[in-house]
Amino acid sequence: MSFETISLLAPAFVAGAIISLAHVPLGQEVLKRGIIFLDLAVAQLAALGMIAFQTLVPVDEFSALGMYGPLVSGLVAALLCAFAFHVSEKYAGRYQEALIGCTFVVGASLSLLLMANDPHGGEEMKNILAGQILWADWSDIRLAAPIFIAVCMIWMMFKGRRQLLFYPLFAVAIPFAVNLIGIYLVFASLILPALAVVKVQNHKGLFGFAVSLISFAGGLAASYAFDWPSGPAIVLTMAIVTVLAFITSPKNDQPKSA
Repeated sequence: MSFETISLLAPAFVAGAIISLAHVPLGQEVLKRGIIFLDLAVAQLAALGMIAFQTLVPVDEFSALGMYGPLVSGLVAALLCAFAFHVSEKYAGRYQEALIGCTFVVGASLSLLLMANDPHGGEEMKNILAGQILWADWSDIRLAAPIFIAVCMIWMMFKGRRQLLFYPLFAVAIPFAVNLIGIYLVFASLILPALAVVKVQNHKGLFGFAVSLISFAGGLAASYAFDWPSGPAIVLTMAIVTVLAFITSPKNDQPKSA
């Protein structure tokens, strides 16, 4: 692989690495709580906020409002969604996952309706779902890196407050991730590394981060080598790495039954 190719792929890999800082611990918490589709629902509502702004607010796309307005709108939508799920958690009980799934479907349907008359709607939806991580540049990383680093640090520093912090931190991280890597890869990067280390008792976060980094590197390399879309290539690579990590985990690392 030439230096030019490495330079081209470097921003995408760094984007994946900084997103992993937040997604690995948050994904393990999602798995622990058993609300697997929370990330899909919040990501879809964040995407709905972005689409609504782009569709309903007539602004110059090259102005500051045009460039950052969709991201702010997605962040507000994600925060409202996360707050609603935090409140409903006390009342929905075993129906919480069903409520989360319904929210995803309604959000996706509203997104499609908003883009129904847009001649570029199909391409826009494809970008939101599959992402465009290969086109991430250093300016995108400078904007997003402080967010993901802060989320990771707050999560690690305030262990006793995680019950309270989970939904707000989740909602802050997701819109920036959707903007960089798309909904499919958001879901994969949260859940697959967490599944890869379920049998590991010590240093789950570190091993999960390694799985995520290997997957981003391998997926980007495969995308370049086979001319595949980068998002789906990383998802496929992450699934393979997860399976290999799971089946090769030492048996003596399996948690003992109570």
